[in-house]
Amino acid sequence: PTSLPPPPPPPLPEAQLRLALVGRPFAGKSTTALALAEGANLELLLPAELVHAAISEFQSAEAQRAGAGDGAEGAEGESLGEAAMEAIAAGKAVPDASWKVSSVLDAVRKAMAWYGVLQADDGHWAGDYGGPHFLMPGLIVVWYVTGRTDSMLSPDARAAMAHYLRVHQQLDGGWGMHIESPSTMFGSCMSYIALRCLGTTRDDPALEKGRVFIHSYGGGIYTGSWAKFYMCLLGVMDWEGHHPIPPELWLLPDWLPFHPGRLWCHCRMVYLPMCYLYGKRFVYPDAETDPMITSLREELYCQSYASIDWHSTRDLVAEIDNYSPVHPLMKVANAALAVYEHHAGGFKEWVRCRGLRFAIEYIGAEDLQTNFIDIGPVNKVLNMLSRYVEAGCTQHTDAFRRHLARVPDYLWVSEDGMKMQGYNGSQGWDTSFALQAFAEGGLCDEFPEMVSKAYAYLERTQILCSPAARNSPAIQFENCEARKRYYRHVSEGGWPFSSSAHGWPISDCTAEGLKAVLAMRNVRCISERCAVIEDERIFKAVNVVLTLQNVDGGFATYENNRGYRWYEWLNPSEVFGDIMIDYSYVECSMASLSAIYAFHQAYPEHRTREVQEAISAGRRFIKSVQRADGSWYGSRGRCFT
Repeated sequence: PTSLPPPPPPPLPEAQLRLALVGRPFAGKSTTALALAEGANLELLLPAELVHAAISEFQSAEAQRAGAGDGAEGAEGESLGEAAMEAIAAGKAVPDASWKVSSVLDAVRKAMAWYGVLQADDGHWAGDYGGPHFLMPGLIVVWYVTGRTDSMLSPDARAAMAHYLRVHQQLDGGWGMHIESPSTMFGSCMSYIALRCLGTTRDDPALEKGRVFIHSYGGGIYTGSWAKFYMCLLGVMDWEGHHPIPPELWLLPDWLPFHPGRLWCHCRMVYLPMCYLYGKRFVYPDAETDPMITSLREELYCQSYASIDWHSTRDLVAEIDNYSPVHPLMKVANAALAVYEHHAGGFKEWVRCRGLRFAIEYIGAEDLQTNFIDIGPVNKVLNMLSRYVEAGCTQHTDAFRRHLARVPDYLWVSEDGMKMQGYNGSQGWDTSFALQAFAEGGLCDEFPEMVSKAYAYLERTQILCSPAARNSPAIQFENCEARKRYYRHVSEGGWPFSSSAHGWPISDCTAEGLKAVLAMRNVRCISERCAVIEDERIFKAVNVVLTLQNVDGGFATYENNRGYRWYEWLNPSEVFGDIMIDYSYVECSMASLSAIYAFHQAYPEHRTREVQEAISAGRRFIKSVQRADGSWYGSRGRCFT
């Protein structure tokens, strides 16, 4: 008999299909879920959002009950603000879609409630200040050559760092200088080496792709000079492959136009530990016996390591890295320094010892002035290594332990793993803007806890003004003699980009901090809850701003311009431009002028003529840099402003 077709399956009852993604931390679950939802037109449900929605519904009902029967805007707003802050204090989320905004003022209120959720316990707002790809590899190299201690980078931190490096590898196998950069040899060599130091094997698919990219541009000898420096420290490049960085340059008379003390502070403070480590010719002590180093010497180059004529590779750089080509004048200077290195004999040894002594003294001063945070992540890790070398390659010193304690200041964990930030945060900067916005909104007294905590944080952040700061070693470097010896601008009274402990004031950060304090002078919750910032501290802040005005009327960042435009001809780095001196910037000038004007309105009798002259000169500068189409180009923000 002929077989009959099988009967059709019974209809399935209607039901919702739910997919759940599970995995380890930092595995990219949220990112994958978002991609699936967008690609398949699915609704995305995140557990945290479901919890927040339930809480928000409850909060909304409570808020409505609290405000029932009262149609006045102020009364309703006050009850909503109180309900939001009570929810925040209880660890709940702010109302979201259930909070129906009824006016512009209510929109401000809702935004302030959300800010209350984001506020850290000490009053500031934290944020991700990552992006560059060459920072964390430098820390990893220093971790590796100083003994690979868990107290610097824990196993979990190392796993999260490896994840970060993997997810930012590009399709061509390379890594960029930063997350939006096309692949470069600088970013690729640093990231490749970092993954190897973290324990990734050479046959890992990510590293195989990375090797193909590096070899396609000629191998490690074609990377940028900063990468070559770390490779020399690790022992995977000979110091003969790097141009000289003699520490004895610090012994030159200060009046010379090319003294290193005239450099922009970030440039100066990076090349300071570089010159010390170069002068010491430090190399990872176990480089000759470590199998990973032996393997890297094979992996990074297109020819055998032993056959490389290192001196001839010093000027080699891939075109993709050659953002700021070394000027012919600097090439002549490098050639002259090479002759000096090989033929100066006993004289060189004598001045080098003196130069090394000053360099490590200066490094120690920077450590104390910044509570071992240092001005930025590059000199942070190199200063830490310098103190390790100074002590005879041991971790068992007070200086090294204090450096270890400050490493976490630079680390940030987010959905793409652990990264090293470009600063130890932007706490002071973000808090000052938040306070100014709160003052403009006029609702500070509805959120007294949040606003007073933020103000108290900003008060503590003013450099060398809090009792704790004045009892720290940093205060001893604020006298004129110490500032002259270590090439520091006045600090006391300024505000930093990040924290008081960091200790480096900046013109626009000081200006925005000053404007925030002035904006809060007549807010009731501040006068009732917070310590008063005395007039003397306000005067110190405006003094910092006034002293940062350049002769052209514009305002610099950390220090006045100490050099000349032609200093850029002596820029030794191919991957960075305009790093040699501190210029006048339209952003710093705008912030500084508006702060000086606000100060003048509040204190019209204080340094009146000087303030008025500063405003006039600053106005002329801003008008002079306006473009023909009416815009201003934001150099620091790299955008039009």
